[in-house]
Amino acid sequence: MELTEGRLEIRTGVAGAASRAGHRLTLRVERWSATVELDGAEPVAVQFHADLTSLKVQSGSGGVTPLTPVDKQVIARNAAKTLEASSYPQVVFRGEVQPGYLVAGELTIHGVSKPLRAGIDVADGRARASIPVLQSDFGIKPYSLMLGQLRVADEVIVDLDVAVPADLI
Repeated sequence: MELTEGRLEIRTGVAGAASRAGHRLTLRVERWSATVELDGAEPVAVQFHADLTSLKVQSGSGGVTPLTPVDKQVIARNAAKTLEASSYPQVVFRGEVQPGYLVAGELTIHGVSKPLRAGIDVADGRARASIPVLQSDFGIKPYSLMLGQLRVADEVIVDLDVAVPADLI
């Protein structure tokens, strides 16, 4: 069963001596897909694909000045470069659904695969998760400027909110 309605966002923090000057960003992945394998009515496996070439800046908080539309375009380009999205455009998760809506499987980002276990909150026709990911675990050097005095924090939070058919809840 394919799940297509929802949103996938990535929240970043800032680090470094000049972190007060940086924006905490919310980036949206515009193209993604999720597939759930069923055993009868029970979800048993899930696959998730995200296309990093579709990354857009949703919002930014903090920083010295508000984000402009031009800032958002520059940030999106810098994010694509940092993630090497032209070489590694896909993020993939494949896993099993365990009791209590715990998923356990393998997450592949930037050509590197790591085990991932995450709890999924299922209520009111939605499946939601907030999953911390360390960029460095996947060979990604977080974006920085001013000789590293201002940089994106290594840990980002991946927020997933997907509509789930009533027969799966």
